[in-house]
Parts: sequence; C-alpha cells; structure tokens
Amino acid sequence: MSSPAEIRQLDSYPAAFLGGWYAFAHEEELRPGQVLGFDIDGEQLVAFRSASDPDDIGVLNRHCPHLGADLSQGTVKKNCLECPFHNWHFATDGHVTKIPYTKSPLRAALKARRWYTTNFHGVFCVYIDQDRARRGEPPPYELRRFPGIDAGNVVFRGRRDAGLLRLHIAELAENSADVAHFQYLHGRMTVPFTSIKIPGITIHHDVLWFHDPEQPQFAGFRDIAVLEFLGRRLKFTTATAEVRFFGPGSVMQFGFTFPDLGDMVLFQTHTPTESGDPMMHRVRFRWFADKKIPRPLVSYVVGSWMSQLQADIGIWGRKHYQGKPMLMPEERQLLEMRRWYRQFYPAHPHAHAATP
Repeated sequence: MSSPAEIRQLDSYPAAFLGGWYAFAHEEELRPGQVLGFDIDGEQLVAFRSASDPDDIGVLNRHCPHLGADLSQGTVKKNCLECPFHNWHFATDGHVTKIPYTKSPLRAALKARRWYTTNFHGVFCVYIDQDRARRGEPPPYELRRFPGIDAGNVVFRGRRDAGLLRLHIAELAENSADVAHFQYLHGRMTVPFTSIKIPGITIHHDVLWFHDPEQPQFAGFRDIAVLEFLGRRLKFTTATAEVRFFGPGSVMQFGFTFPDLGDMVLFQTHTPTESGDPMMHRVRFRWFADKKIPRPLVSYVVGSWMSQLQADIGIWGRKHYQGKPMLMPEERQLLEMRRWYRQFYPAHPHAHAATP
C-alpha cells in the first residue's frame, strides 16, 4: 500500500494511469507455444503465442468467459489456447474454435475479450485505453517502427531490465521539454551505468522539443551535446540524439547517428506493475545498432543514458506535479509540451484545472 505522502504525490497529477501501448514481455520470454499471465491497471490478462505460427500472438481476458477458469494455466494447442477446466479452445482473436463435449454450432458470440497487441521489434505490447469503456477496441494509433531494423541494417545488440522504478509516466514528457534541467542535472559526464562523475568534463546541451502535426500522438526532442574540458568546448565531440515519444511515454525511442558508422536506437518501456501504487513501473530497455558500430561504443552510449536516467528517477520519485508552475520566458517549451500532452488525460474538470 502507498504511504500518505505517496498518495498525496499521486493525487497531484491529473490522472494516475494514461492510455497507451504497454510492454508485457520481450519475445525471449514468450516463445511459441508458451502462455503468460500479467496485470496492467487492474486488467487481468493472458498472452499466448501460437505454436504453429510464431507471429500470431493473442492477448485475452485472463478468466474464461465460460466458468471463470484462469486461462494462464491453460495450454497452447497449435494456434489456440486451451482452457484448463473444460478444454474450450480460444483463437488469438478471442473466438471459441472448439468445445469438445458439444454438438451445437459455435456461435460468433462465443468469445473471450481480446486486446490488441503488437510485436514491436521484439517487445510485445498491448494497447490499454484510458477509457475503460473503450478497452479492447482497436487502438487509435500504431507504434512507429524503425526502418533500419526492418531492413536488417540495424541489428539487435542487447536488452536490460532496470527493475521497478517509481515515477509518473507524465514526467518523461515533462523532462523532455524542461530544457533548463539538462544543464544542471545532466551537465556532468559520468562513468557509464553509474552515478560516478568524471572530474573536469562537463556536457553542454542544446535541446529542442517538437511534436508531429500529422500524427498527434507522437512528439520528442533533439539534443545536441558537446563535451567541455576545463571550460573549453571540444567541437569534435558534438553528438546529436533524438528522443521520440509514442503516446504518453509508455514506449520511447532514442536514436543516435554516428558519421560513417550508421544508426543506433534504444527503446525504453514503462509498465505499471502494482495496483496499490500506480506510480511503480517496470522499466526495460532493448537496443539495436548498425553492424559497423563497435560494441564498446554501443555499450558506452547505453550506459551513459542509464546513468542520466538514474539522476532523473531520484527527483521524480518525490516531486509533485505543479498544475500552474512558475515558469520563466525561456521555459516556453514546457507549456507547448503540456498543451500537446493534454490529449492523454481524461476529459474531466480536474484534468483541465491541472494543465495551464
């Protein structure tokens, strides 16, 4: 259970949960013929992967619509999930395909509630709508795939589970448009995967937040960073990173381009895990890089990003959302971001009051 202080913190945000695509497994954790039960925002779900077609993945309500058995205890038979209680068979779209003890025709109404899912570059995601009445309906947008991965030029390099971190998902977007904090919180170079600062080396950030006018669910920021050694800017170290948000921040993409070497991309996902504290998220990473990029360079970039994230987490875990923040003229990007972000909050008075 959340403490009184944590409850007050959560209540400061316009909504505890925001609709979007949420990761529930990496493909190595749900192999063909396997079954997996999981919960997201009070929804008890079951995922299964067809044994005959590995690309066919189903996510259904976990409890059988017949007599309530837990389908996560079931077995995959070819491309269907077999209920452990009466051996009903469910296809990945939820329809019943077999009831072994009846001769009656199988009506179209015989089905479990299905949820839309996708294999996003090896990360299995399910769409959970903000509006409970719309849950299970087709999603309003799809995740935007990275062309280099689909073309085979950018290949899988690794994955990492950061464990459970306490944050509100809105902070990811807030962070991207909060240009001022980059210099003060992320202005020191650290040893990758740690918070150990390297003496004498600082990082200058030039950040631009943007949104996609043609696909309103997508936004992001571009960070041009350059190292400074003892106050002297080293132009040859200039690097550009572009971060994109797919929806409210449940799935994020970090893109890096290295001259003469190619592209690197890292995906970061956030999934609420505990009904007693909606701010507890499982944070995971999966990254890809051009075959020409050396492994030490890839590891350095990934490790540096995770070090920066740890600095943010330390702040997010205890901050409160300010509905009417005291902002300076230089912080106008934050207001622009909040106007864009309103689309993910529920349409009720509290949400409008909490966003300027």
